[in-house]
Amino acid sequence: MTAHQKFLFAASAFIATVFAAGLAAAFDSAQYKNASSARLVANPEKPKSGVVTPKLTEIWSAGEENDASGIVLNQPFQVRVAADGTVFILDWGDTCIKVVDENGKFVRQIGRKGQGPGDLDTPAWFDVDAAGNIFLADSRNMRVSRFDREGNYISSYRMEKFSSEIRVDKSGRLFLEETGRGDTELTSEFTKIQNTFSLVRSEKDGKNPVRIGPFQAEVTLMLRRGDSVVSAGSPNSPMTGWGVDPNGRIWAGYNGTYEIGVYDAEGKPLFRFNREFKPLKSKSFAKLDLAGQKATTLSEHLPAFVQDFFFDDAGNAWFRLFRNEPDEKDEKAKNEPYLYDVFSPEGVYLKQVIIPFRLSQVRKDRMYAIVETEEGFRVLKCYRFE
Repeated sequence: MTAHQKFLFAASAFIATVFAAGLAAAFDSAQYKNASSARLVANPEKPKSGVVTPKLTEIWSAGEENDASGIVLNQPFQVRVAADGTVFILDWGDTCIKVVDENGKFVRQIGRKGQGPGDLDTPAWFDVDAAGNIFLADSRNMRVSRFDREGNYISSYRMEKFSSEIRVDKSGRLFLEETGRGDTELTSEFTKIQNTFSLVRSEKDGKNPVRIGPFQAEVTLMLRRGDSVVSAGSPNSPMTGWGVDPNGRIWAGYNGTYEIGVYDAEGKPLFRFNREFKPLKSKSFAKLDLAGQKATTLSEHLPAFVQDFFFDDAGNAWFRLFRNEPDEKDEKAKNEPYLYDVFSPEGVYLKQVIIPFRLSQVRKDRMYAIVETEEGFRVLKCYRFE
């Protein structure tokens, strides 16, 4: 889950209640079961092909103030690109998915606010299969909804527990991230809770579920205040990000130690890989009044990478490195580029890519990114890179 999603969900008492029973188990890295015995691909700090700054050429932009197609993006935070170049944008602010073609022209809107069949309430995450069918996890409606590529509602099924992220593999099977639960007693004082999650693999209709995990999630602070639960956390808390690559394998990467495990669709460990890295010191941690014993989930050093990594067409994994978020008045820091580590399907550290913006997807020779213009508009831009 992205930092943006965490901020939005933190305001929901429903989410706080679900998280109230997080597990307090201890973990030995992010890998579960016997993954530590799987073959390790050890990578050095420097990538095989060095550091790359690609040449970018903007092809099109969608959502500008004078966009001829009329598309306006409110709070977009997730992008998926189909095989034919069609782009699907989950707009949390407008509670829908907006679709543009390969040239950035608005095509249609999918979904609307509501609780009925095909309606959306709190869309958490979505994915698109090879045929262009859309699968969306709706956290407040507690269901997964399916639409065809034209936006027609097909079906839905109810989630057993709270789930956020969702993926679909090459065989059309779904993977849901399901929040772990435990029996930790909460008091009127903040208690550190080590959360977990499992992956639920199922058919398109939710049948034949198989649970894989658990994996280590973030640490949160919780207390009980009367009949309600108060929770607090930090996007800098080490956690496990996960994804399903084009070959249908599960990748689970723990950003506290920069270690990634690769599994088959049944959850069997195939291999794991890591790379040497020097963690950054957290500026937020340095500002804490530790003498006052403030409750915090922050650590002195930032995690290695942001958990929502993605794959390109070749199956290479792109991990965005953590960086200290700049202060609003620090113009120089705000213009610092983003660094992406790129690993091959075999876990080999290929290159580090320097980009002036945060990437959403990489497809063939194109990069897609949601950027904010000087006028404050959030737009989706498509670049050709070489």
